[in-house]
Amino acid sequence: MSSNITLSAGVRQNLLSLQNTASLMSTTQNRLATGKKVNSALDNPHNFFTSQSLSNRAGDLNSLLDSIGQAQQTLKAADQGITALSKQVEALKAVARQAQQASSADTTYAMDITGSAIADDDPAELTGTVGSLAVGDGLDDLGMANGEEVTISDGTNSYTFTVTDASTETLGDLISDINTNGGLDLTLAIDGGNLVATADGNTQTITVSGNAAADVFGTATTAAPTNTDLAALDGDDLTIQVGTGTAQTFSFTADTTKADLEEWLGGLSLGAGITIGLSAGGEIEVDSTSAQSITFGGDAAAALGLDDNSGVYQPTATVTPNTTRADLQTQYNDLLSQIDTLARDASYNGINLLSGDNLKVVFNEDGSSALDISGVDFTSAGLGLSALTGDAFQSNTDIDAVLSSIDSALSTLRGQAASFGSNLTTVQIRQDFTKNMVNTLQVGADNLVLADTNEEGANLLALQTRQQLSTTALSLSAQADQAVLRLF
Repeated sequence: MSSNITLSAGVRQNLLSLQNTASLMSTTQNRLATGKKVNSALDNPHNFFTSQSLSNRAGDLNSLLDSIGQAQQTLKAADQGITALSKQVEALKAVARQAQQASSADTTYAMDITGSAIADDDPAELTGTVGSLAVGDGLDDLGMANGEEVTISDGTNSYTFTVTDASTETLGDLISDINTNGGLDLTLAIDGGNLVATADGNTQTITVSGNAAADVFGTATTAAPTNTDLAALDGDDLTIQVGTGTAQTFSFTADTTKADLEEWLGGLSLGAGITIGLSAGGEIEVDSTSAQSITFGGDAAAALGLDDNSGVYQPTATVTPNTTRADLQTQYNDLLSQIDTLARDASYNGINLLSGDNLKVVFNEDGSSALDISGVDFTSAGLGLSALTGDAFQSNTDIDAVLSSIDSALSTLRGQAASFGSNLTTVQIRQDFTKNMVNTLQVGADNLVLADTNEEGANLLALQTRQQLSTTALSLSAQADQAVLRLF
């Protein structure tokens, strides 16, 4: 609003100077009060908006520091979980080692093998031609003289008949004496003019000898039993092998008898705890308490009923568990269950890197810089460890397999610990970098808008002095105007 008051040039000039000083003081006081020399875009548009941009980015990065710090804690939780899991797996290893040092389980072996029945041998029969001689005729009619002998054997025992009076002793006397007193497993009889010796058993070989044998039996001297089943194996072989030892072979001929086969079986050296022979029914039987397998081979194995499982027979093992090892196995399984609970408890803020959760750490405001951390399954199953069943700790070989899986689990844990450690280092480096970057941005933003309090304080003091001087000058100008008015 215009004023009708007329001021002299001197007064008006001093008044304007005083007004400018007041304005400058107001600006300086505002800067001191706010600490900024640029408080709005009107003060300095370039500095204001540049500072605002830098401050905004610093704020965005500063908010990321919280999530980076949480990611750091998540990795630390996972690392602590791996450390605890490693100790737990080491405890498993100690239990397995302790079990291996305990007495082994008592293991016994048994194996019974029975082949097919072999038919009884046909009785041995030796037939000698004595012509039309009557049983009651004298032995001298056969050309036998006093002192001559006839010896007959059943393969095990023998008996000798000696002629004492050829003129009075008859063939009947010879037959009666041998049948009655010989104690042989055979019988002599006349059949159609022939003297026939028939074995009573099925494993007999009849042999006739002596200087009068030809007078009674002619040229026949030996007869053995025959077996049609074994005769059918003529040219075939039967082999028996214990474990990885040398195979022993029996070759069949047309004249092979059960006695021949039994004799061969009885002479075999198969090792401790193994017996083999023919049963009363004619089957090849094996009784073994050895841990060795027995293999039957050759063309005759199938015919003798010894071809099950390609002729390979394994003993049945019976394990009497060692109670100490059994208790340690239970302890092992109890410790193993703790691995699963420990892995589940290694979570932080809802993320568990040891139970398969993944973690993404963002390092800049637009998300273009980030670290993706893949979780792992470190339950007992994920580590390749499983609960033990049966008699797993009763065998040192089985314990070796368990120890191998434990070593593999430890290697996996240590490798993952190194990986998480590397990720943690990266996150820490980026955290420090982000903190420094926030500080740099904030300092840069402040440099554009903050006032220099020392400078502004000096300015205010100078303006106060100027204001005082301007007030004095204005007062003098007014006094000068009054003096002029008094002259008139």
